[in-house]
Amino acid sequence: MLGDRHEVTLIEDPEPSEAISSFSFASEDHRRSAAVLEAIEAAYQPDRPPHYLEVCDFRAPGLVALQARAAGHELLRGTTIGVRATASAELLALYDGSPELGGEERAAELEREQLRLADRLLWPGGDVLDRYQRHYADLALPPAVRAGCPPPPPEPARALPPAPPAGPLRILCLGALNRRSGVIDLVEACLALPEDEWELTLVGADTETAPLGQSMQMTIEMICGGDPRVRIIEPAADEELHARFGEHDLLAVPSIFEVCSHLALEAMRAGLPVLTTPVGAHVEAVEPGVSGWLCEDVGAAAIGRALTPLVGDPEAVARVRSSKGLAEVVRRAADPKAMLDAYDEMLGEAHAPTSSRAAVQPTQVTAVVPYYRAHLYVAEAVGSLLAQTHTELDVVLVDDGSFAPEDGVLDELAADPRVRVVHQRNRGDTIARNLGITLAEGDYLLMFDADNVLEPEFVARALELLQTDPELAYVTCWLRYIDPGGEALNGGGYAPLGNRVLSSEEENWDGDTAALTSRRWLERLRFPFHPRATIHSDWDLYRRLREVGGYGAVIPEPLARYRIQPQSILRSHDRALHRRSWAEMRSWRRLERAG
Repeated sequence: MLGDRHEVTLIEDPEPSEAISSFSFASEDHRRSAAVLEAIEAAYQPDRPPHYLEVCDFRAPGLVALQARAAGHELLRGTTIGVRATASAELLALYDGSPELGGEERAAELEREQLRLADRLLWPGGDVLDRYQRHYADLALPPAVRAGCPPPPPEPARALPPAPPAGPLRILCLGALNRRSGVIDLVEACLALPEDEWELTLVGADTETAPLGQSMQMTIEMICGGDPRVRIIEPAADEELHARFGEHDLLAVPSIFEVCSHLALEAMRAGLPVLTTPVGAHVEAVEPGVSGWLCEDVGAAAIGRALTPLVGDPEAVARVRSSKGLAEVVRRAADPKAMLDAYDEMLGEAHAPTSSRAAVQPTQVTAVVPYYRAHLYVAEAVGSLLAQTHTELDVVLVDDGSFAPEDGVLDELAADPRVRVVHQRNRGDTIARNLGITLAEGDYLLMFDADNVLEPEFVARALELLQTDPELAYVTCWLRYIDPGGEALNGGGYAPLGNRVLSSEEENWDGDTAALTSRRWLERLRFPFHPRATIHSDWDLYRRLREVGGYGAVIPEPLARYRIQPQSILRSHDRALHRRSWAEMRSWRRLERAG
């Protein structure tokens, strides 16, 4: 449809490349969104970038692409990015009655960040936008575009067999047996009907979304008590769908929550009328008395009131089933003009893509590097700082009581006027960092370790983000792990999300110490790095920044190399010690907040 007017590229479930497949991501959804960005990069060139990118909201497949665009990605800088409402994992879990999102907390947080960063929210009609606005009332949703539901693909017309001249009303319900589908409401409504002349066929896989997490099929069977008029059968394959339609008089869609109306349109196109609750785009897909019937509300009582006259007068259903009204309703629903016009209007408002970067304003950046027995690597680390494309940069190297003969390399580095070396007795790297921050002269401070390596463009890229959005507190990036010799490790790297996205206190996806930070935000803290922090000073910094409204951004590219030493924290401290250390830091933060 869109291909009639535009050049369209479809990306579906791409696999991540070997380059990123071994990175540590916050979740499998996070990893898949990185694969989506890779697929976009493979499909387009910087001189022919995409004007528009659309992703669904379910499990946030466009999150990394949105982060990359915010970070000045050359291909996506001018791309408008829309999120289509298809039912987010958060909403699906809630309408299925799952306590605490049923394990979908992380997917929900990624989805929220995707919505926050997007330019448009596309919705199909009906009550969908109202539900999203009410549910995400705490989130500034992007401007909404009513774009309708994509129509079902055209297929050769196949007439249904005629309905039998007499007999019970044959009701079909298709889809997974879950709470949000309203299937229990439908069963209860049918069992309460004053007429006995009906049959209900449920075709769908079982789920454990009944009250108290019980099996839906078991619950339905208990409600029915062996009533032969209700049968549950295995889900039908796609090729069997039309045959199912032909065996019934009416499709029931009793959903409590729904977005698109694909199933209803498929049934109507096959010639089967639809009874549906007034949710999602069904409100507009079903024309009462012509293509089906709308219940006045959700729930068993409303469904029962709508079914009662149909069971009592099956000929009324047969007349709709055999009329030409169904085909006309589907024809109007499948007319692409309204959707194409909505896209044309939206794309006409989009800015033309540009590959040029915003100019970084002249400003001094000071890199703060704590040093202790890192003589083999510190020259490479400092060299990578001095080789940044942003040249207004100096380095404060804080020697944390390391006075062995080989530490004379610090004197060699201090020969460069851009490098200042100061000494303190051995008090730990957090005290060394705080001392370096005190002595730093730049408005922006780059935190860095003495055995890591920074790619040349990191500071310029991070500075552009901080200058564009003064409310940002810090900018970090993905890290690539290297061994002591500088070779890439099979363990890949680390892909943080920033401190805005995840609420978990048990893991750090906020970022590594390698970050460019605004001095203005650090001054809001009593001390940037907590003196009591041992192995989690960066985690603690980003949590305390979040507490005062200071959020970070991530450049989703490996612009830093993190050296894994045999004695490094990743290798020398087991998970139990990590958890203990972090629990102590959280306790200190709570005590300090309490005064």
